[in-house]
Amino acid sequence: MVTMDTRDTRERILEKAEELGRLISQTAEYAYLQAANRDLGDDREATELLNRLRDLQETLMDTVGRGEDPPADQRAEYEELQEKIQTTSRYQALISSQANFDKLMEKVHRSIGTGIRKGEESRIILPS
Repeated sequence: MVTMDTRDTRERILEKAEELGRLISQTAEYAYLQAANRDLGDDREATELLNRLRDLQETLMDTVGRGEDPPADQRAEYEELQEKIQTTSRYQALISSQANFDKLMEKVHRSIGTGIRKGEESRIILPS
């Protein structure tokens, strides 16, 4: 099997990865995800709900980590906060755009896997 120098191969991989990153940043999926993140971040009420939810989650996890049952009022507040945030349109837009971006990244991952399998089958690796 003929292979390129390992250092050259690694440099080319990193160059291709950087190029891939630039291309991904130009997709509609990425743009929608960025916009949804900004919109949610600009929503003061949603941000406050998320911060409170995060704080409460940490408290609940600490309680469970000590082997204790969280108080019913904290569990109820956590569920209520989850429901409130999940019903906001900006949060729903974020979840939707994240799912679409994740689908794109899954396709990228599968394509990389296909390239690896094809590379394994090839006897000669030529620089392109």
